Amino acid sequence: MPTPGWGRRVLWLGILVAWSALIVVGIALMYTGLKKTGYFEPTGEALELDRVGKLQIYAASAALLVAACWARMLLTPIWACILVASPAVLVGGLTLIFDNSLFPHLAALVTFPVAVAGLISGLIFSRPLARVVATRPRPPAEP
Repeated sequence: MPTPGWGRRVLWLGILVAWSALIVVGIALMYTGLKKTGYFEPTGEALELDRVGKLQIYAASAALLVAACWARMLLTPIWACILVASPAVLVGGLTLIFDNSLFPHLAALVTFPVAVAGLISGLIFSRPLARVVATRPRPPAEP
């Protein structure tokens, strides 16, 4: 089996860049949503921003869950997929359960660095091209 050509390597690099961009956009969208959901006085403008912020958090949660599933298809370890999905589950879930609370904001303090760690570990451990080359059948040894 020949080694993968430069075309497959460029394709793989493009897939990793798109996957990384999905995670970064998901975290940024969740951050802006959390920023809009914090208010002190329930005015009409604050309630409208709160509604928009919650929609952004839900969209970011969906993006991060898609990124976690995509990471699993890239043959990354399951623990890296869990790290990527942690903000979606905790921040998105707490936003869904507790309507006007600071629990999602507190969960974001922990889960955003965890998601970045999942992004970095996914970039390091998702290398199917290297695995294909490493698992190439060897010729039989001569006695």
